[in-house]
Amino acid sequence: MNTPSDADRAPAQALEVFEPQPDALYSLDMAARLAGVTRRSLLIYCRAGLVHPVLLPPVGAMAFSEEAIRTARRIEHLRVVHGLQLPLIRTLLNLLDEVERLRVEVRFLRNR
Repeated sequence: MNTPSDADRAPAQALEVFEPQPDALYSLDMAARLAGVTRRSLLIYCRAGLVHPVLLPPVGAMAFSEEAIRTARRIEHLRVVHGLQLPLIRTLLNLLDEVERLRVEVRFLRNR
């Protein structure tokens, strides 16, 4: 009897690689799908000030950049895998932003 080996079987869940186009904007539905979150979660992250959408005139429709999608993925990872609540995630993201700002400043000062 011929049975497929483990190597022949397709993985149950494949990782989807996100490679955005430069300066591309994505709709709420597409951004949620790319970030691996629900529309509702993405809207909650926006309301909490953690993800910043671009408002498109004249109707003010929401669109999301590559950075916003990456942030939503990071938030979801921190929430699901590490069990962090949104206030703590906000603090953590602010600290990471500050660390990056300080790294840029140190690089600038070293190159003077």
